[in-house]
Amino acid sequence: MAYRFRLISEVKYGHFGDYLKTWKKLDAITRDRGWVAARLLVPTAGSNNEIIAEFEYPDLATFERENKAFYADEEAFEAFRAGAEFLVQGTARSELYEDVPMEFPGSG
Repeated sequence: MAYRFRLISEVKYGHFGDYLKTWKKLDAITRDRGWVAARLLVPTAGSNNEIIAEFEYPDLATFERENKAFYADEEAFEAFRAGAEFLVQGTARSELYEDVPMEFPGSG
């Protein structure tokens, strides 16, 4: 069963490029560590200046292992935190989705 994790935030107006610079540094670190790389998305319609970082994991154990490693990695966490100054405070949220089991009881 696969899991999809999303980090969703609103970037301050005039700072989208600044935020992307910090994200590029974080992306390089995560790739160097062999962790799942994020796909960055923006809404085609909807909230302005929203950015979504989406990570796809093969299972919950991989998500938990990489999440724990990330928080223990000073360089990675500092790169992540460097982007905070470009975000609108109070807009950041996370979501975690899992695949629907197709053999769900009663789905016959």
